[in-house]
Amino acid sequence: QAEQEQADTEADAPEQGQDHPLRGFIRPIAGACVTEFPGHLPGSPRTYRNHGVHEGLDFYEWASCTSVTYTTEILAAKAGVIIRADLDYVEITPADWQRFIDANWEGEAILDELRGRQVWIDHGRGIVTRYAHLSEIAVGIAVGVEVQQGQLIGHPGESGQQEVYANPGTDIHLHFEIRVGDGWLGQGESPADARTLYLQAFGLAE
Repeated sequence: QAEQEQADTEADAPEQGQDHPLRGFIRPIAGACVTEFPGHLPGSPRTYRNHGVHEGLDFYEWASCTSVTYTTEILAAKAGVIIRADLDYVEITPADWQRFIDANWEGEAILDELRGRQVWIDHGRGIVTRYAHLSEIAVGIAVGVEVQQGQLIGHPGESGQQEVYANPGTDIHLHFEIRVGDGWLGQGESPADARTLYLQAFGLAE
């Protein structure tokens, strides 16, 4: 709770430009636009998760103004330190998917499994970025490694999703989150307002 309050306070501080903890990010896929499709935005309902909501921003090829394939480069949105890299990730199976259904999609552990192979970067001041559903993590990316803004960290995929075994290649995307303390950028906002916050983070809006 204290970490959340500190991050919220810093995020609301009257700092400008690169000094603001929620400014100075680049888009994790070069040339991608921030989708206007509500289902890909933070705050979008996920009714099958017991009234849950989407906590990040999705980059799909058909909605992101650029190619999003297994070979697309995912870049560090800001400099920081790797605090998670699923190098030994084991893909989900049909039995796992049935387990999720039986559990009614509830619990943080299941939600984490649904995000698939992930990399997390700590940027300090309570800000962490998450990169999920990766097909591959770049060579040299591991916990404790310092990365620079724009550094290659991996490639999009569909890990953690049913399509990975049922219909491979049909759900390739990046799920990207900016975490603020114990919460996430756009928490409590409408999808449209959350989109504006991401545009501001990427320097695409005032």
